Amino acid sequence: MKKVFLSIILLFVMSACSVNNNEQDSSSAEEENKAAEVPEVQVEFEHQPLPLNEETTIQASVTQGGEPVPDAEYVEFEIWNSEDGQDSSETFEAKHTENGVYTITHSFAKEGTYQVIAHTQVDDLHTMPETEVAVGQQAEASGHEHGDDRGKFMVHLMTEQSFKAGESSTLTTHINHMEEPFSEAKVRYEISSDQMEKHVYIGAEESERGEYTTTYTFPSPGTYTINVHYEKPDEDIHGHQKETIEVIQ
Repeated sequence: MKKVFLSIILLFVMSACSVNNNEQDSSSAEEENKAAEVPEVQVEFEHQPLPLNEETTIQASVTQGGEPVPDAEYVEFEIWNSEDGQDSSETFEAKHTENGVYTITHSFAKEGTYQVIAHTQVDDLHTMPETEVAVGQQAEASGHEHGDDRGKFMVHLMTEQSFKAGESSTLTTHINHMEEPFSEAKVRYEISSDQMEKHVYIGAEESERGEYTTTYTFPSPGTYTINVHYEKPDEDIHGHQKETIEVIQ
């Protein structure tokens, strides 16, 4: 009788442990699914058109799963005049103010239409929504039409890491076209420096949709230019984006 009683207790304990483990697994799965949600970014301006030669606030509200994100790894605004092209862009780091809102103040020195990309990194998830904004009264009157297809591309080389000479560095670029990942493209990194005798070209692999990575060991410290070439010859698409980085000892 004692053996039967002990067996019943043992079965009861095992059953309880199984239920507890299932609940933990379910909870972990829910946490993973929540963490995997792509952050949403809403870019807002004080008013439009934006003033010329005056400080104005640009902000990005970052949420994930409907909740504010106060601890994004970074939020950076890349800004360029549409007529000048993305090669003329400048990037500004935004500061968190409150409730997942990140802001910068910026003064526009030239009238026209501008492209603003909010590069946002939350954990290992990256998003980069693009917004168009008019600066100056004449820009508003002339409208936002422009025929340069390059403005439809968003190319972001990840430069937030430290690049050290003599060590293998991972180069990662996110490319979007018409706000969708630019997938199945041919991407190459062109690396040059005054310290190098010739330019180096390295092919990149698509690790995720629209994300292209490769590795390179910079031979010595100094300033390097990385030109990201992307193309789809069958669709007659060719483009490039330059970025300057500093390599340390």
